[in-house]
Amino acid sequence: MKLGYTEFSYGYGFTENLIRSSAQSPTGAPYFPNLVQEATLGFDVRIDLPACPLFFQFKLPELMVRNTAAEISQHGLPLACNFFRMPLMRTDLSDQHNLLMQLEHRNAGLVFYASPIMEDINAFNDAYNLAEIHRQTAFFSPLDIGPLPSGKHVVSYMANSLVAWRCSEPKEVKALPFEKLLPRLAETFADPQFSQLEAVADRLPGTLRELRGSAIPLDEGAIRNRVRARLDGRVADGAASLRQREVVEELLATREIARIGFGLEMIVAQPRA
Repeated sequence: MKLGYTEFSYGYGFTENLIRSSAQSPTGAPYFPNLVQEATLGFDVRIDLPACPLFFQFKLPELMVRNTAAEISQHGLPLACNFFRMPLMRTDLSDQHNLLMQLEHRNAGLVFYASPIMEDINAFNDAYNLAEIHRQTAFFSPLDIGPLPSGKHVVSYMANSLVAWRCSEPKEVKALPFEKLLPRLAETFADPQFSQLEAVADRLPGTLRELRGSAIPLDEGAIRNRVRARLDGRVADGAASLRQREVVEELLATREIARIGFGLEMIVAQPRA
């Protein structure tokens, strides 16, 4: 059964709610510089603070409402209706899942499939108005899902459960709520490779370039020129130091490369100063 909202709406709502709600986070909690509203990306980022990139692959599931679903009727899994069935890209059609696993190898604990637990458009609208779409989401590690055999595969899960199942041949995987991600971020900030946003911004493009290889042609120069032109037209003179401006340009360009080359949304988390 269809949920009544689109994957695009979900991805936008997730990102906007995550950033909007972070303004009310307690002191000491991570906050998420706004890479959506590029006009005011503010150079609120602090290049001398720790930072880590989070990569999300948004997936819209189907809502399963009958016990005749294969997960229950054939595999006897401990699922009850209503539950969600998130599709995975077939390996004979795309290398998406393998690339996500490779990216997670290089950025442990920072790459996730994100799939909603809102059953219909009314639940989606309510969560959006409360800025809670990211909290109404289940997160899955590509490495935990593991290599995919040939054929069609899905991840099936119930709302608010910490256990999910990769099918067709069942394999148990972890389903993480948003609250479980925050302690991971705090640990990541202590990792030397994430000790300064400036260093992270310098490292990310090379990491994505190595994964992409020559499989997905991108004109990185054109992407960077577009980002620079947008910032030139929107940021007042003196709003930031030259180096701060360079770091922001690098982050926005990398975000576009992640979107176009991998279909990923990249958000940057920093600790509160």
